[in-house]
Amino acid sequence: MFKLWMKKRKDEELARINTEEHIKGQEKLVKLKQNEENLLHNLDVRIKDSQNQTENLISIIEAISKRVEEQVKYINHVVDEITNYSAMAEELAASSDTSYQTAKDTLDVIEEGSKAVHNTLEAMEEIKKSITSVMNEITELKSAAAQIDSILGIIKGIADQTNLLSLNAAIEAARAGEAGLGFAVVAKEVKVLADRSAKSADDISKIIENINLNVTKTVAAIEKSNEKIIEGSQIAEKSNTSFNKIQSSINQLIASMKEINSSINEQSSGLEAILMSTDNMTKISEKAMSMVESALMNTQFTKAALTALGQVALLLDGMTKELIKETADVEKEPINLTFYFGGSLPSLDPAINNSIEDVRFLSNIHAGLLTTSESGDVLPALAKNWYVEDDNLTWVFNIRNNATFHNGKKIYAKHIKYSLERVLSPKLNSPNTWFIDYIEGAKEFMEGKAQEVKGIKVLGDYSLSIKLSFPFSGFLLFLSQPCFAVMDPEEVERGRFIGCGAYMIEEVNEQGYKLKAFDNYFGGKPYCDYINVVKKDDNPLESFKNKKYDFFIVSNKKELEEIKETPYYNRLKSYELLGTIFIGFKIKNTDSPFTKKAVRKAFNYAINKKRIIDELTGGLGSIAKCVVPSGLIPTDHVRGYEYNPEKAKEILRKEKVNLSRPVNILCGPKTHPVLKFIEEDLKALGLTCKYTNVSNEEYRSTKLQKGYDIFFYGWYADAMEPSSFIEPLFVTGSTSNLCGYENDYLDKLLKLAKETTNPMRRLEYYKEIQQILSEDVPCIPLYHPHNGIITGEDVLNVNLSNIAMIKFDNIIKG
Repeated sequence: MFKLWMKKRKDEELARINTEEHIKGQEKLVKLKQNEENLLHNLDVRIKDSQNQTENLISIIEAISKRVEEQVKYINHVVDEITNYSAMAEELAASSDTSYQTAKDTLDVIEEGSKAVHNTLEAMEEIKKSITSVMNEITELKSAAAQIDSILGIIKGIADQTNLLSLNAAIEAARAGEAGLGFAVVAKEVKVLADRSAKSADDISKIIENINLNVTKTVAAIEKSNEKIIEGSQIAEKSNTSFNKIQSSINQLIASMKEINSSINEQSSGLEAILMSTDNMTKISEKAMSMVESALMNTQFTKAALTALGQVALLLDGMTKELIKETADVEKEPINLTFYFGGSLPSLDPAINNSIEDVRFLSNIHAGLLTTSESGDVLPALAKNWYVEDDNLTWVFNIRNNATFHNGKKIYAKHIKYSLERVLSPKLNSPNTWFIDYIEGAKEFMEGKAQEVKGIKVLGDYSLSIKLSFPFSGFLLFLSQPCFAVMDPEEVERGRFIGCGAYMIEEVNEQGYKLKAFDNYFGGKPYCDYINVVKKDDNPLESFKNKKYDFFIVSNKKELEEIKETPYYNRLKSYELLGTIFIGFKIKNTDSPFTKKAVRKAFNYAINKKRIIDELTGGLGSIAKCVVPSGLIPTDHVRGYEYNPEKAKEILRKEKVNLSRPVNILCGPKTHPVLKFIEEDLKALGLTCKYTNVSNEEYRSTKLQKGYDIFFYGWYADAMEPSSFIEPLFVTGSTSNLCGYENDYLDKLLKLAKETTNPMRRLEYYKEIQQILSEDVPCIPLYHPHNGIITGEDVLNVNLSNIAMIKFDNIIKG
């Protein structure tokens, strides 16, 4: 009897075990059924999305085809113009050669003229010398005539006296009578001689007077001739100067003509090269046209293949449902996923949140026009496809016509316009306006000068255009940010944030949030029906190991060490994030000796970054050479600051820093452990540290500058666009620029980079910005963090993107 009883008990126990295993198997089969149904549904959604994108791609390729066709026409036109220009250049070269020769001949004539003028000047000089000699002779002649005239005066005086004496002698002879007759005859003859002497003297005097008159006229004529000669000499001198200037100008002209000739020859060679290049361009354009046509054909094949794939998916869906009906008879149980949430989430409004944990959570509840993949690429969301118009400024988005909010209301283009303008509204004061403040009219709207944003236009119920004020390649990446979630305007006005993401909030309590899968989610039904998000747990890792949570994010050494001896360590997946942990300087604190540029460099040399990574993160990080991660901007061209405490001490001595003054460190409510490493490294320089703890709101205020020297901070990229990292942290006036860093040139450079469409030139601008930030040292880049994810045995497809996002709707729990 006992044996029979024992056998019966064994059979019953075996039946119970078999029943339990059967039930478990059936439950697993039900989950498998549900996951497969969701998978097939999501596959159908992805195929339709791919078809939409393929149609869009076909339209784009057709547009490219037209552009290439136009390009070929323009190239041919350019070739014709260059050919004409080449002929003109040859004519110009020939004319230039002729002009050059003419200039040389002119120079020879000018040289001969210059010689003639020089000879004239010499002849004029000889004439001047001759005239001077004549003038001297005439002057002597005039002087001699004057002397003769003087002598004639004497002769006239003697003649007059002789005449008087002869008269007296005649009188005396008359008195003497006969005795004086002979004497009278003599007296008479003397008188005749005196008269003749006087007459001769008068005649000579008249002749000399005429000579003097002629000499005076001659002198006057010579003087006039001399003046003319002087004037002629001056004119000849001016002519000579002019000839010299002309000669100099001609020489310069010849030199210029020679250069022009050389340039024309080079230009002709260049034109030949251009002709060859344009010829190659024509051939390349023809090849491009052929490739475009081939791409268009292949895209059409892809569209046909996707259509066929869709049909196969429908058949597979039908067959799978039939198969599942035959194999599963247990009622469907909801699939629940539970994990720990480490954020603060001060508000459920996605427009005003910007911390990584909060954004990670809200991005699964809300959705916008676009979203991003786990690799950071842009994907369609409410917009099924889009394109940019010829102005490279206006983006047109075609919206799904079957999308609804969580409350069941249909989503139209007007709701998207409302949500975008709400982020820009001055009433909301969102920290995320910088993502789209370059939309045309955004600035005026933000300043309250306009009732709407001019650049956002509703084209129809399911069509919207957004016009930018300048071309910006990062626009789509920025528009895909969770802060631009589309929400029901009526609910928002009531203070409720009803979106259209993969999950909707079903319950909020002290422990956390309960999310429910949104059945009408445009991206396909999530695999898990409910997600329980726990926000209060003193030891979340221990709770994970006790199977309370389905996955856990490992972010520090303690957590890593704790799982090393468990089976979970083998399932650990590590991800390098586009983020930087750094120590910032309160640069505007002018009273601080530690915010001077040279001292900031000393602090950079003083910090042992490798020790921080090894001891604090357990290797979950990489040394930060620059504050902007190399995944966004290369760092090879930047020298950086290696660990060198001796160099740091040398700089402090040179700057005469007062080592007795403590370094004032601003902290949040809790002092981050990394600051202890900073304190130890600064102590090695002879410095002490003083901590001040403030609330999170105060800590994130840009007004806290005075009284503090440094602070701890971390920043993660919002998108695969460098400006999304640089602009919040370092642009003048940014609400997240806690350093108070200001650099007008960097601001202009960033604006240039954003507006530049040429990717190579844009990269050069960003590399220069990377160099400037390294040289200006507004902070001490410590390390780029890595995160690891561990999951339960039955949890699949939990992935962390490089911008630290997790898509809950992709997670599968079997």
